[in-house]
Amino acid sequence: MSYDEPVKLILTYDIPRGLHESYFSFVTGEFVPQANTVGLELAEVWETVYGEYPQRLIVFVAQDARTANAALNSNRFKRMERKLQRYVKNYSRRLVRFQPHFQF
Repeated sequence: MSYDEPVKLILTYDIPRGLHESYFSFVTGEFVPQANTVGLELAEVWETVYGEYPQRLIVFVAQDARTANAALNSNRFKRMERKLQRYVKNYSRRLVRFQPHFQF
């Protein structure tokens, strides 16, 4: 992965029953705004309604891999990521080269 090209941070997970409202409140009120402050811009949110895939896929874009790695290693993001994991299960994250289409 080149360090001077945009990258995507892809988060996938499932939201357990009974946590949807508190999850949504946390993600919209804390997680996304805090991710923005460390250089990650929300680009896409996908919901799986059929099939054996993670229920939610969220994509953030960073201007380059250095920015993304700095964000992922920041105390602020680590704290928010740990908090997100209280609301979800089967959590996974990947950093991939930016493509202007859907990526899983």
